[in-house]
Amino acid sequence: MLIRYAIQAWSPYLKKDIEYLEKVQRRATKLVKGIGSMPYSKRLDVLKLTTLEKRRLRGYLIEVYKLL
Repeated sequence: MLIRYAIQAWSPYLKKDIEYLEKVQRRATKLVKGIGSMPYSKRLDVLKLTTLEKRRLRGYLIEVYKLL
């Protein structure tokens, strides 16, 4: 998804911004035919995605690893 790109360049720290981005991903996953009625966590599993929070954490850990 497009949200995934440039997350290191623009990683919001305000709760409202984080929730807004997650809301966008929730809506985008509902557009996939056949899985729109499933719970969000199940849609993520089917699409092999993670929440944006986990993706940001993973990105931070990778950057720290590179620095070390």
